[in-house]
Amino acid sequence: MSKLDDDKIKYLVIEYQNGNQSVLNTIIKEISVYVYNFPLVVYNKAPDEAGEFYIYFMERLESCILNFRDKGYKFSTYLTSVLINHYKNFLFREKRKTLKIMYESELSDVSIFDFLLDSSNQEDNRENFSSREVDLAVSFFNSLDEFSKLIIKTFIFELTPDDLLLISKYTQKPIEKVLEEYEEILKRVQKKYGARRKLIEKMQFKMNQNYLTKLNSLNTLCSYSDVGKLLNLSISNVGVSLKRLREKFSRHLMAK
Repeated sequence: MSKLDDDKIKYLVIEYQNGNQSVLNTIIKEISVYVYNFPLVVYNKAPDEAGEFYIYFMERLESCILNFRDKGYKFSTYLTSVLINHYKNFLFREKRKTLKIMYESELSDVSIFDFLLDSSNQEDNRENFSSREVDLAVSFFNSLDEFSKLIIKTFIFELTPDDLLLISKYTQKPIEKVLEEYEEILKRVQKKYGARRKLIEKMQFKMNQNYLTKLNSLNTLCSYSDVGKLLNLSISNVGVSLKRLREKFSRHLMAK
């Protein structure tokens, strides 16, 4: 990547922090090539992606400038560290945007209450859920520890980029690996929903007990094995954790 004039940029950054906004364009001019080349050099990405990241980062440049503290190291060291973090967030945003388009309509009917209730006939009971019961499910979820929330959100496909970062921290897996595994899970469940749609279409033309049996047997939640793989848990530990959460939720409902 191109070299930066550290002394000059530090001076400009301090000027900006002191309220001299007229230096912003000069700062942008000094770092533009460095920022654009970052994905090309560090991650071997295509120019189109480098251009998209450049725009993404420049929209967030002000926080980068304001958060800088001169502790004796080069500005390029600080900037590289910031670029790495922003690039990860950029990847999350782009990949999540694609995944959201692919899966949001399919998974929108999965709720925390459905999941925690653990009823064998949730479809039959869903219309009978009161708003109070749903509120209790949400309050129960909010009271849980961080990792328990991750287990539930993995099962019902509600993981956010911040959640994926937490999984990386807990499992000590590179964030790129976590994101790759989560995408694989979502692709598998997409196939389940595809099979589900086909069965429903067939049943519209001909009601068949075999179709109905197959439809009821299609579990469209994340599988125990997928949850275990993503969170570095054994299948038995996933089962035990889920059983405890559901028992705790039942006690929560009865206590209210």
